[in-house]
Amino acid sequence: MSLEVLHAPGQGPARSVDILLVHGIFVGAWVWEPHFMPYLAEAGYNVHAVSLRGHGGSCGDEQLAALALTDYTADLQEAVAAIPRPIVAVGHSMGGAVVQHAIRSGVSLAGAALMASVPPGGLMATNVAMMWSQPLLWRELSSMFTSENHSVNLEVLRGGLFSDRVDVATLARFMARTGRESALIGFELQGLRPFAPFAWQAPPILVMAGTDDRFIRQQDVWATALWYGVEPQWLPGLSHTVMLDPDWRIAADSLLKWLDGLEAEATSNVKADAKSA
Repeated sequence: MSLEVLHAPGQGPARSVDILLVHGIFVGAWVWEPHFMPYLAEAGYNVHAVSLRGHGGSCGDEQLAALALTDYTADLQEAVAAIPRPIVAVGHSMGGAVVQHAIRSGVSLAGAALMASVPPGGLMATNVAMMWSQPLLWRELSSMFTSENHSVNLEVLRGGLFSDRVDVATLARFMARTGRESALIGFELQGLRPFAPFAWQAPPILVMAGTDDRFIRQQDVWATALWYGVEPQWLPGLSHTVMLDPDWRIAADSLLKWLDGLEAEATSNVKADAKSA
């Protein structure tokens, strides 16, 4: 499988883990390039961003309609296997479901950050709630799954995915780079078939989301946090498309703070093991 994986080498003192960024629906690794990749690399991390098959510069576009969560999980596993260092995976939205399914499937990670992620129980309740409370957004997103040539309503998508925090011209540039998505994936993400690991199977988990996310509800975020037994990290004022939000640094700094804690705990455990040996 020919996958596009973007890289940004860490600057300064080496870190003990690499970061692998996993995108959400309709986009590719490019969504991480403007802000997250250089910012995390400046903090010393080797940063990798994978385009799942059928997305970005990866192959598989002609097979997109038939792709399933297991295919995207295989892509993540391939990307992990190609990196010869411990990895923390960061999954946004659909990417969060891919990361969870990878852990369930036995992919070894040093940690995982679930950012505005699909919750372990799936999106069925979220989908129904959106259909009633935000019917225009529900229609636009549904049409993007089912129609290749759908003419999107930029104002509706701006309000739903960016919470009106970007101008229409910026959103138009974003939409020009988006692609199609597997309708089968959209069905699987409803949660009719389990895709999440049990808490005891999971590595250290960070659950984070914007308080102004109009796609993933706060109760969905709490459901994810409770499943893994952690407190959610709330990003004040941020929208669903966290990595392109004007205040994206809030999210990046929250991630870096958690990673620092992860490294400190790992160092402490090594010292304790050495002392007891």
